[in-house]
Amino acid sequence: MSFRSLKKKSTYDGPKLEDIEDSNVSPRLQKQLALYFAGIEAEFAQVCQENEQLKSKLRQLERQISLKNHVDSKEHSTKESFPDVDGPWQNLPRNASQFSKKVMIKYKEQTNKIVSTFRPPHVSVNIKHIGRFSGHKDGIWDVAYCKGLKGRPIIGTASNDRTARVWQAEGQQCCLLKYLGHSGSVNSIRFHPTLPLVLTGSGDRSAQIWCCDVPESDILYSENQPHNSDEDFSDPEEAERDQNVASVVVRTPQKTLTGHNNAVTAAEWLSGGTQCVTASWDRTARIWDSEAGTAIHSLTGHDQEITDTSVHSSQALIVTCSKDTTFRVWDFRTSIHSVNVYQGHSASVTCAVFTTHHDSIVSGSDDCTVKVWDLRNMRTAISTIQCDASVNKLAISDESHHTIAIPFDNRHVRLYDLQGTYLTRLPRRSQPGHQRMVCSATWASDDNAANLFTCGFDNRTIAWKITVDHDSHR
Repeated sequence: MSFRSLKKKSTYDGPKLEDIEDSNVSPRLQKQLALYFAGIEAEFAQVCQENEQLKSKLRQLERQISLKNHVDSKEHSTKESFPDVDGPWQNLPRNASQFSKKVMIKYKEQTNKIVSTFRPPHVSVNIKHIGRFSGHKDGIWDVAYCKGLKGRPIIGTASNDRTARVWQAEGQQCCLLKYLGHSGSVNSIRFHPTLPLVLTGSGDRSAQIWCCDVPESDILYSENQPHNSDEDFSDPEEAERDQNVASVVVRTPQKTLTGHNNAVTAAEWLSGGTQCVTASWDRTARIWDSEAGTAIHSLTGHDQEITDTSVHSSQALIVTCSKDTTFRVWDFRTSIHSVNVYQGHSASVTCAVFTTHHDSIVSGSDDCTVKVWDLRNMRTAISTIQCDASVNKLAISDESHHTIAIPFDNRHVRLYDLQGTYLTRLPRRSQPGHQRMVCSATWASDDNAANLFTCGFDNRTIAWKITVDHDSHR
């Protein structure tokens, strides 16, 4: 069963405006693109004009309040001294300063909706393209990072070509292992926290646990020819074939978790690795004993397909996301289990992730928003990020000042902080960037040569080095 229909693409995924000069785009398409971008510029100009009008109104109110305070200090009548100030202003109390503060706060909140969009962040972000991993024959749905295999960092990828792969994350970007145990699209991949085991979920309605132990000789051999991320391959097909050769092929899982009635969209290890959770299009999530391969709990309640699941790194908390526009937090910290339902989006919730050092959840949706929630008070989001495309599986850095990496349907990857402040966008030129929908992102340790990995439906995973400097305040 193909997992390609998980997301209905609603954004243009072809040539962009900056690619027109270097491509054979027809004049008709060039004209269409020119019209589209003219519309964007007109809308931007209108927003700027509204912003200026609001700021002008705010300045006018501040002048009127200043005049009122001046008159009150001299015990003069506002109506007599300033005929221009009438209406509700003539009934201002003698201590107009308190009222003036409320007015200023009110109008500043309104203008901030526009002003904050153009406010540059007081932070410096440096981006370096490290390399790319090519070899999958179809789109890549998920990417995961592991701190060490024989002391060396690795990443795993799950693809619509029905395979999962393990790659060396540093040195030459080569494939160490290829897994062929699934009969459907591989939709998610996660490494065991302590053992050389991998958990994958698939469109074949199962999750599988398999070994990713690679011989030491194969890892050392893959480092003989370090890859230069800046070089242009004279023969891209040859470079891809070199990466595509896996030193180990695994066909049989150690455990197969069956019981779902539809595709398994996500699978995660619980803290400690003795249990795991799976999410499915059958509208349920299940908790499994990973050693016995048996289901322990069934989490039911969603009205539509479950799109993703995530677990807290240190607490017995699970979050599930659904096409029913909600996400649910399942609490297993006490003997009496509880669940809380949160309705903060207007379209399918595609992901929700716990932060490591903050009591927060960050959720993304097809309604083109990302929201940050405080677990102690989930009534309203503490910050909202307005986007221009559907949001896919985002990632939050445990280091790098807890930066959020958000992949989009429109091949963008943007970085924000937990306050919702825009930091930067990853390059999307033809060589280093993604050419199609970006499906997932994952962070690695800042000590590595690459600390961010993104994957998408251009059949490749890209490694980046992101350096965030918060000491560059103005």
